[in-house]
Amino acid sequence: MIKKINRLKKFGIYQDFSWNDLDDFKEKNLIYGWNYSGKTTLSKLFQNLEFKDKNKYFSGAEFSFTTEKDNLETTHSQDDLENFSFDVKVFNSNYIKRVFTFDLPNSDIQPISFYLGDPSGELDKKIKHLEKKKSQLENIKENRYQKIVDEFNNYNKTNGKFTSKAKEIRENYLDNKLDQNKLNKAIVKQIADRIKPDLPQYILSAINKEKTKSKAIAENTFDAQNEDFSFLENLETLINEVKSILEETAPKSIPFPALDKDKALFDWVQSGIKLHKNETECKFCTNTLPENRMSDLNSYYSKKLQEIQTAIASVRAKIKEENKKLEIKFPDKKNLENSFQVDYQKAIENYSETVKKYKTQLKILEKDLDRKTSNYFNNIFASEIELISLKADFEVIIKSVKAHNVWLDEFDENKKKSLNKILEHYIAEYLQAENYNLKENNKDLALNIISNINSKISINKTDKLLLESQLKSSVKGQKELNDILEILLHRNDIRIEISNNKFTLKRNGHPANNLSEGEKSAIAFAYFLTELKSLRNDEPPKLPKTIVFIDDPISSLDSNHIFQIRLLLHNFFKVKDFAQLFISTHNFEFFSVMLDTKLMGRIDKITSENKRPLYFIKRDDDNNSIIKKLPKAFSSYKSEYVGLFHTIKEFNDLANKEDFPNLLILPNAVRRFLELYTLMKYPSDTEVDNRVKQVFNPKDKPLYNTKLLHWFSHQNQFEKVQQHDDKILQIGDAISELLEYIKTKDSLHWKGLNEE
Repeated sequence: MIKKINRLKKFGIYQDFSWNDLDDFKEKNLIYGWNYSGKTTLSKLFQNLEFKDKNKYFSGAEFSFTTEKDNLETTHSQDDLENFSFDVKVFNSNYIKRVFTFDLPNSDIQPISFYLGDPSGELDKKIKHLEKKKSQLENIKENRYQKIVDEFNNYNKTNGKFTSKAKEIRENYLDNKLDQNKLNKAIVKQIADRIKPDLPQYILSAINKEKTKSKAIAENTFDAQNEDFSFLENLETLINEVKSILEETAPKSIPFPALDKDKALFDWVQSGIKLHKNETECKFCTNTLPENRMSDLNSYYSKKLQEIQTAIASVRAKIKEENKKLEIKFPDKKNLENSFQVDYQKAIENYSETVKKYKTQLKILEKDLDRKTSNYFNNIFASEIELISLKADFEVIIKSVKAHNVWLDEFDENKKKSLNKILEHYIAEYLQAENYNLKENNKDLALNIISNINSKISINKTDKLLLESQLKSSVKGQKELNDILEILLHRNDIRIEISNNKFTLKRNGHPANNLSEGEKSAIAFAYFLTELKSLRNDEPPKLPKTIVFIDDPISSLDSNHIFQIRLLLHNFFKVKDFAQLFISTHNFEFFSVMLDTKLMGRIDKITSENKRPLYFIKRDDDNNSIIKKLPKAFSSYKSEYVGLFHTIKEFNDLANKEDFPNLLILPNAVRRFLELYTLMKYPSDTEVDNRVKQVFNPKDKPLYNTKLLHWFSHQNQFEKVQQHDDKILQIGDAISELLEYIKTKDSLHWKGLNEE
């Protein structure tokens, strides 16, 4: 329901209204205001909500209101009426005008006819128009936009374009290396969706295409190769050891020139010493060994000499071992994947060249040792040696083998990537040639248009069903309307009959014309209640989400109809199956009897008067309508006249009149009281001026002030008073003298007003 109207700006007489601290609207609300105060204008605001048209009344106006639904508050403005979640039904003078239409505009007799739920009276024409519009929409959809959608859908349909393209790629581009499970229309569609935002990015150059294709269809025929090659280089160590040996010398105690000159003899004698230990004869010639021969030879071949000889033998063994370590068996280059063979072979060749250099340095070391064996007793210089390293060559060889093994480990994954890459290439070329993205964009636009067309067709269908249901509901509506009319008019001479699925008013069996304004109001109100009842009886019921606003239902009706209207409203709205109810009126008697229905709540121990949903509409000093809480004086009395009397008497009795809470409505209250008082005193005259002259004697003191009070009855002058015309300063005296006149000249009446 609507809780409050936050703001109304430039909405007719509501030039700048704000809710401020006014109590929230309730489920049922009663609004009172004098003529021209702004009640009907307020009902037009609700009609803007009813038609969800912010410009239906007062184009350019601004308004904001707060609703509550399911304990959730929402604020709406004139710009989001489509989101307003309630339906609205408004009865006011504009509704009465909409109900009545004339079927025979060129006839002297114009019987009034109308349709239930369709004041325009052209349901059949509307239905035919909707049928024609539906046919046009379907023709546009099928012959223009659905063709675009169908053409694009041909790509992904069974045996469509993507199916054909998948087959072409498998057979013509990839040498039948893929089966249908690995490349079909679904996979082509998946790839197409992924690459379509930037097709040129996926198209390969001719060289890259061939390389990628080769990888994509390659078969693996290789094994992993040993990559654990190690060689601990000892050349530098051997160089140092040889140099150390060359620098060593063996001491000689006794000279043996023959041994010094003949190396073979030197070696032969050194070996023979060991054979002649503790011997006295030469085992070669059997001659007796000279005395001291063995001791002299032992002195010649010293311990240091033996150490040098041992060191030379040891280094020779190391050199031999170093040469043996260089004999490494590397994998055959054919065992490596083709792309690694060139680098690998070059690395092997470089290694072989380095090995040759390495062995050359070892041979130089051996020659230096040979020179030392011919000169144990002297220090000799070492030959120049180049320090050769095999480390760099080993690293290149191992790197190539490792690269092969990594390639082998990643073969399946790389093949998969290459396959995806080449497929993206082929499909990107295809989509580009097909203008696929443009066609898809056209398809999306077509689908959006088709969706809009379908929505319009759906709305069209709903509207047509609604119109047809309104036609079919006419028989039931006839009885409902006639029952309510009989209650309202308190007679049955005016009846509603059905003719060509429309209602025709008959008076005593003849077409009704020249209806009075009161009869039109009664018929329109009966029609309005019948519409509400149809909402209540719908499946599902629509009334529970409908806000109802009824403005002056007794307008143009005499006082005899007040209780009929009261009865109809009470009986209808005592069932709480509607979202919210607003009733506004300028008729105090009707206002009073509506209070008696207790529809707007009642005063009891827990509910004070100021808690009831009673509101008052009036104009402020700036001629701007405002809504406020109904002053207690208006709800405390059964008669408008008595209520007005107590309002102006309360003002008159105040010492400080500037603090009077209803000061702004005082001029209207006084003016209205004067009209009613003179009408009661002299009812035969309809002119207020004449009644004033008859009621007040020219000699009576309040005559002038009474004329001043009557001056307020003219709206244009009243507005001037509200704009601080100096006459407002005289209203206190005018009220005082008027009340004094009634008290002294009409004492019985005074007692009655004061309940004495």
